[in-house]
Amino acid sequence: MRDEGNLVLHPFKNMLQTNRFWKFSFISAGVVLMLATLILFYIWSELTADQHHVLSEIARDHIYEGLGLCFLLSGSFWVLSDIVYTVYIKPVKKISAEAQVIYESNPSHRIAIKGNKDIADLIRVINDFADLFESLDKRITQQILAARTRIQKERNLLAAVMSEIPHGIIICNTSGQILLFNSLAKQLFTHSDDPQNTHGFIGLGRSIYHLLDKGVIRQALDEINTHPAGERRHTESHFITAIGTGRLIRGQAMPVLDKEKTMTGVILSFQEVSDSIKTVEAIETCLSDFGRELSCRSQKAGMALKKLETLSLSQGLEDDINTVTKALEGLGEDYARTSARLTELSLSVLALNSIDLNRFLGMVQKEAGILYDIRINIFNPLKDARILADPYSLSRACLFMIRAICSAAGKPIEFSLSVSRQDQLIGFDISWEKEPVAASAVMAATEQKIDGLPRFGHVLKLNRARLHPIGHTAINRITITVQASDQPGILAKQKIRVLAGARPEFYNFNLFQVNHHTENLLDTPLKSIVFTAFDTETTGLCPEGGDEIISIGAVRIVNNRINYQDTFEELVDPRREIPMEAYKIHGISHEMVTGRDTIDKVLPRFKRFSSETVFLGHNIAFDLKMLKLKENLTGIKFTNPALDTLLLSSVLHPVHDRHDLASIANRLGVKVIGRHSALGDALITAEIFLKLIPILNSNGILTLNHALKASKKTYYARLKY
Repeated sequence: MRDEGNLVLHPFKNMLQTNRFWKFSFISAGVVLMLATLILFYIWSELTADQHHVLSEIARDHIYEGLGLCFLLSGSFWVLSDIVYTVYIKPVKKISAEAQVIYESNPSHRIAIKGNKDIADLIRVINDFADLFESLDKRITQQILAARTRIQKERNLLAAVMSEIPHGIIICNTSGQILLFNSLAKQLFTHSDDPQNTHGFIGLGRSIYHLLDKGVIRQALDEINTHPAGERRHTESHFITAIGTGRLIRGQAMPVLDKEKTMTGVILSFQEVSDSIKTVEAIETCLSDFGRELSCRSQKAGMALKKLETLSLSQGLEDDINTVTKALEGLGEDYARTSARLTELSLSVLALNSIDLNRFLGMVQKEAGILYDIRINIFNPLKDARILADPYSLSRACLFMIRAICSAAGKPIEFSLSVSRQDQLIGFDISWEKEPVAASAVMAATEQKIDGLPRFGHVLKLNRARLHPIGHTAINRITITVQASDQPGILAKQKIRVLAGARPEFYNFNLFQVNHHTENLLDTPLKSIVFTAFDTETTGLCPEGGDEIISIGAVRIVNNRINYQDTFEELVDPRREIPMEAYKIHGISHEMVTGRDTIDKVLPRFKRFSSETVFLGHNIAFDLKMLKLKENLTGIKFTNPALDTLLLSSVLHPVHDRHDLASIANRLGVKVIGRHSALGDALITAEIFLKLIPILNSNGILTLNHALKASKKTYYARLKY
């Protein structure tokens, strides 16, 4: 809560912004004074001693009159200079600034400045040209709208198709920026019961790595890139992973290719399989229980038949007993075949990829060292061998088992991994020295879950892999077998080709060509930066005097557009009373915030919302001060660069006295809606900033660094809170 309307430049400070005129005036006055002094000195040197005496007497007798005359002349000079400045200089400077607003941001704006007749004539001519410019602008706008209408049906069709696809869809560029997503994807990655979860912040321009483990995407892209460029159009990668909302998803990654077959992005398709995995586990449990029960009953039946065989029975009854015996003998084999078939069908929830064996083992070796400081030595690598697996879940399973062995041994162990092949099976023989562990501890680990994935044993089954402990009590060797890549009937048959040149621009965002890893943020053009425009409402205007934040509102600007779907708005319980003076401004009462989350819970969510963006605000120094005072309490420190529309406006329009939000909005033709609400002011600030960008660019302020340097030179930059 603050009223920027009180921030008005003092006339003297305003005068300081007209340096050229006043420098000229003072220099002219100095030159005149110097010439007058020289003339008087020359006259004085030509006078006689008596004349000097007479003039000195006159000066002593009329000293006050002389000083008054000096003050009168100085005042007259000041008044005349101010009149010249007000009537001639200031209107011309305002005309320049106002004309720039007309042709850069607001064609409906008109100049209304008082001045002499020549100034008035000039203003009338400019306003006439403005009428013509506005008419042309409206005509061009109508033509653009007509052109957009012609493709609106296609866009609506695309939107309808996207909403009806039974999968969550996210398209991102190679840097991980989200370019497009559908409602099912947003629903999948939004945790309705936990608003603090990062996955609630899915939006255009955000990073996919906030939603998925970076290793998942990296492995999928690596798998696609292993294929030659000409074959990538038929390449896809499948994976299964857990996400922050607690759901287990099956994903599919498909490349977006340009006309040269270069990958410019990736399409990610998601489908929740949490219930499917539970169903598969339930099927396996039922089959296992039924198998044990069937075995027990078969044994009892066999024992009963053996007793009957000891009795003297008729030939017909003996034949019946033999028939039953043969049926029981084949029942176990029939059950095993049926159980294996049902298990195979139920495990089809995950389509496996054909992956390079040595690349996979190298990844496991590297991550074991980086993440857990565990050394793995690989022996007997097979040249050009490939396996069928989901690289992410299988690598997590291998690392999980290695960590479980280290935990059972009580310390990190150095492992040896030897590779062997027998027919269609490839074995990972993992061994270690001097530290045997209980086989029961290894088998117990197979029943534990892996970082949100299903239990270890089930992850192996999903990858068609098996664990073979060697030994009975204490072991120092285990073997994991997987299937070779030439095993038929595993890879998915679906092949999808997407060409970037033919894609519909659903959001009109063209971010495929952006490389944010190599760009220097300070040298990035303002139009290319992702901004978080935000505002706070508070209990008062004294941050260090105990005033608290009671509301935070924010909206993101992506690719020079306001993303109205990606907003942040939360009330905060200040744990203190809200003064009536503050309530009259923002309308937030004590009852509205009582029971809401306190600032220590809200700020972490806001930090995640605004991560990797540049802050944008109006009189933002006040808001940043409020955030900074909460660093010790919350442990949250904001290091985002920040731009202030108050400073930028004063840079562009120094001749204007008022730079409050409403005055700037009025000049630029921005509608003021929701004033003095945090989100409302954030939206107004965002719209003002987009209107200011063309004016900034025309004044040579193109990058973030330019804007920051220009802002530091203004009078308002000296204000402290």
